[in-house]
Amino acid sequence: MKMLLLFIGEDEKFNLSQVADSLTKIPNIQNFKQGDFVGSILECEFSEKTDFTIIRLSDDLETISIDGDGEASLKIALEIQKHYPQNLRLIDSNYSFDIELAEIKSVGQLRHQMRESASFQLPV
Repeated sequence: MKMLLLFIGEDEKFNLSQVADSLTKIPNIQNFKQGDFVGSILECEFSEKTDFTIIRLSDDLETISIDGDGEASLKIALEIQKHYPQNLRLIDSNYSFDIELAEIKSVGQLRHQMRESASFQLPV
C-alpha cells in the first residue's frame, strides 16, 4: 500500500499537542485516539466522500503518515498544513517527490505537483 509522509524538516519533531489540536479542528476526523500504538502515539481516520484514510503520528514525533494516495489522503495532507503552525513537506514512501505544502492551495494543484515528478504515477 502506498503511503504519504508529512514532516517539518530533517531532525525536526512535531509537537504532540499541536498535532492533536490541528487534527481535532478538521471536519470528518473520526476515531481520534492517543496512546501507545505500534510505531505511533496518535491515530485517527479521515473521510472524504467515498474515500477514507488513516493518519498516524510516529512515536518519534518526526512524521505523520497518511495511508494511500487517494482523494482523502491528499485532502487531509492539505488540511493538516492549513491547521499546523509550521510549514510541512510531503513525500511518499518511495521518496518519489518532496513537496512544500505551504504554497499548495488545492488537491488538484497537489496532484499536478506529484505528477510533475517523473518517478511518481498517480491513478487517473
